[in-house]
Amino acid sequence: MEHDDRHYCMYLRKSRKDLDAERAGIDTLARHEQMLSSFARQNNLKIGKVYREVVSGDTIAARPEMQQLLQDVEAGIWKGVLVVEVERLARGDTIDQGIIAQVFKFSETLIVTPLKTYNPTNEYDEEFFEYGLFQSRREYKAITRRQQNGAKAAINEGKWPYNKAPYAYERYKLPDQKGWSLRIIPEKAKIVRQIYEWYGTGQIGYNTIAEKLNLMHVPAPGDHWTGSAIKGILTNVVYIGKVKRGERAISKRTSNGTLTISRPRNHEFMIADGLHEPIIDDETFYHVQDIFKTHPSKPVGKALEIRNPLAGLVNCQICGHRMIRRPQDRCRTMIICPTKGCPNISSYEVVLEAATIEALEKYLETLRLENSHSAGTHSLDIYTDTLSCIDAEIEKLTQQLDHAYDLIEQGVYTTELFMQRSTTLQHKISEQNHKREDVLRQIEHEKMVLNKRNILVPKIENILNIYDTLEPPEKNALLTEVIESIDYIKTERSPMHGPYDNFEIILHPRIPL
Repeated sequence: MEHDDRHYCMYLRKSRKDLDAERAGIDTLARHEQMLSSFARQNNLKIGKVYREVVSGDTIAARPEMQQLLQDVEAGIWKGVLVVEVERLARGDTIDQGIIAQVFKFSETLIVTPLKTYNPTNEYDEEFFEYGLFQSRREYKAITRRQQNGAKAAINEGKWPYNKAPYAYERYKLPDQKGWSLRIIPEKAKIVRQIYEWYGTGQIGYNTIAEKLNLMHVPAPGDHWTGSAIKGILTNVVYIGKVKRGERAISKRTSNGTLTISRPRNHEFMIADGLHEPIIDDETFYHVQDIFKTHPSKPVGKALEIRNPLAGLVNCQICGHRMIRRPQDRCRTMIICPTKGCPNISSYEVVLEAATIEALEKYLETLRLENSHSAGTHSLDIYTDTLSCIDAEIEKLTQQLDHAYDLIEQGVYTTELFMQRSTTLQHKISEQNHKREDVLRQIEHEKMVLNKRNILVPKIENILNIYDTLEPPEKNALLTEVIESIDYIKTERSPMHGPYDNFEIILHPRIPL
């Protein structure tokens, strides 16, 4: 019989059921290592290496020590792996469990626990091992489900279900009940209010706020203040006394057999009134959100200088991608679609810029014409008259319904006739109420458009007056204030000597007509 002088190794990993012990100050990994070391001495097992998983992760991809262990097991380095229980090897999805079982089986590596040694090449041990992984998967799912349900219940009760508190708050245990809430840290709350005040004026952006706080040596949530940290504070509903869940829910997808995990923003996340005290009032918070809607993101990074006045504005009408600048000299620099194989033909930057300014001038003329005819005021008058008619109809139908109640009380209507009549009237009242809500929305929209038009006309006039005196970054900053995007399409190449403006553009202003 061939002698096998290979050593054993240990694999140590924390699990969710160790959390209580960890909170009590017990080092789980150290305790498990001591337990397995004692077991190895009693059974004369030589330990060649200890793999300590210090990060939390439910998948192989999130556990670097497990990845290294599997590589070593696959290479046949170890005779066996010591773990306190088979569940420590794999508790994630069935694919990960299958990979681990297969690696141990094909390498003929033993799995040693204080209660049992599993030989994956033995049919019965293999079944025991796979059953243990299956049971661990079920327990993992049950624990995850309980945690998610508990977090949802806590949110509905206004509690704070997360381990980390947002900036300017600290977690505290609620007295005489389960769960946690938040308590304001006064000196940090002043910083939050200052951030909202600076941004609320509309004169200072979140990157500039971050620089300002760093220069003031204000302690940051991380190593230093960043624009993303400021934006996170400015958009977090926790500061108006709310709690939320699911804004950045985990999304798992497979591509070419590889699992990728992302946390995309979810605009329909769960929000509830929190038990904690707000730092910012509702009016200030929603004023800041309105500013965010009207301030576009920068088309290039802060470290780069904008050389294209139309940066971030021009979209390919064929494939939808944002068009980019291909630099040559000033007169021959092109705006092109970056999509390989897209048939949209490029144009000279200076020609496209001139066409954009011409389109903006035409849009300004339209705004002036509409303002001179008071189109918005006339529309508001029509909506107001319509609303009065709807209110009158609702009042008439309500009176008819009241009359039907009187008639059934007097015995004039039978129950069947009353039910038929009241149902018809209630349906009509409901229809009129829906119309009323729709008209009110239209009125608010018209007021907003009219108000913004009054602001937009002088803004565009100023841009056109000073445009030729500006540098590309300044031109771009002003254009993005009044233009949402520009759709561009060119299907035929320009002749050698022109014209070069044989393309079509559609201007999408930030304010609708």
